[in-house]
Amino acid sequence: MKKLIAIAAIVASVLLTTGSAAVAQTGDAQADGNAHPNVGAFLLPRLTDGSLRIICSGTLVTARVFLTASHCTDFALSQGFTATWITFDPNFGTDAAHNIFSTPYHGTIVHNPDYKQPYHSDFSLILLDAPVTGITPAAIAPLGFLDVMRDAGTLNTAEYLNVGYGTSEKLVVKSQGPTFPFDGIRKWTISGFHSLNQDMIHLDQNLNRGLSGTGYGDSGGPTFVNTPGGLVVISVVSTGDVPLYSTSVNTRVDTAEARAFLAPYLALR
Repeated sequence: MKKLIAIAAIVASVLLTTGSAAVAQTGDAQADGNAHPNVGAFLLPRLTDGSLRIICSGTLVTARVFLTASHCTDFALSQGFTATWITFDPNFGTDAAHNIFSTPYHGTIVHNPDYKQPYHSDFSLILLDAPVTGITPAAIAPLGFLDVMRDAGTLNTAEYLNVGYGTSEKLVVKSQGPTFPFDGIRKWTISGFHSLNQDMIHLDQNLNRGLSGTGYGDSGGPTFVNTPGGLVVISVVSTGDVPLYSTSVNTRVDTAEARAFLAPYLALR
């Protein structure tokens, strides 16, 4: 799965391979099925035929609020889109015939006014027209959650669960060159901890150490940490190394800045 700029997801969507290699996130990615039904894909119409394609990932955090990355909403706005579609179908990307033109979930882009390229304040949302039923929203980590983990010395031992619709790591195919295999199926991976700063958490997805992580199209998707009360979203995927072999850089959502932006919308029903 992964990140970088939203347009990378579009590029990835045409880099399909016909080989038998496993695709979707990086490393030992697992098909999600219905394990994390509140993780969805941010969709935009194809310019060629109007059918919907995956741009980024994201998370339902209230019945009407879909959390995603600002660099994803920024891209959508730059293309003239102020409204968009969401899907929670774990197999949405298998629509090879390009015959899906709508989903039950439509909403308006709410772009973070503090966003600055490439990844400053990289959290925005889509406000859905109507509440989603039948899916339990994810919980956002409490204010300062990762700082508490740091002070308790548990950042290094925690498992970081990524869920999204992105690509696998770079694969070099003979006579075809480097590709980032993509199947549009929701998957999950586990990353390790690398470092923490005021706004970002850097995760280790080094394939040589048996870790895994995010890819192009996972931008905006969640990283979860498990707590006694269940999973909480600690960050959204922002960027990482270009071949997707080693590093994921995610924007924290447990900060005062994130809470200030999200609070008015989280209160909506």
